[in-house]
Amino acid sequence: MRGKRTGWINRAFGAHLGVFLMKTFRWVFVFLLVFIPAGAYTAYASTSPETMIYKADKALQTDPNDAKAYYNRGTAHYNLGDYETAVSDLTRSIQLELKAPDAYFNRGLAFRHQKKMSEAIRDFSKAIELYPKNSAFYFERCNARIASGDFDGAITDGSEVIRLSPKDAEGYFFRGLAHYLKGDLDAGLADCQKALEIKPQHAEALRLKAEILEKKK
Repeated sequence: MRGKRTGWINRAFGAHLGVFLMKTFRWVFVFLLVFIPAGAYTAYASTSPETMIYKADKALQTDPNDAKAYYNRGTAHYNLGDYETAVSDLTRSIQLELKAPDAYFNRGLAFRHQKKMSEAIRDFSKAIELYPKNSAFYFERCNARIASGDFDGAITDGSEVIRLSPKDAEGYFFRGLAHYLKGDLDAGLADCQKALEIKPQHAEALRLKAEILEKKK
């Protein structure tokens, strides 16, 4: 039996960027720092944002067209929550070095924090175009598409996350969530169950599974 979405789904997605999605931002950004594609600019998790900004400022005094410095400074501002400055610096980095997927990806994250979902999806798509083997790029576009109401697109991206990272429960969970929000309870339940096989204590998958089973009564 189908009914209205219950409270936690509304809180998570009703305003596009609830606490639920914000949790995923932190996880994926750490993932990117560790698994950045070969040849892309790297921002090391062991370096504080303030130190990154200081070093980038010094580098830009020497070379005002240092794309890596703009990238690192933009990434640091992102980590500090200054998304407007992050977008500005990452945009300059992209202008100087067009084939840097992580710059597009991080700018997409900053856009999404600003609730600019179309811009975020555009940047995640460009990152995918430049480096289609990184599951994090698809994962974040999946989240952005869910927040935008594009559940079919989110399902497609969730499938790519699963293909690239089959042992990651998050791909199954978010694809299942997209199925659920689209109204396909059976597909949503199947993905939740798969997520729980991989990660039995996945709290959100447990909650979504319970909600689906309640609606199916």
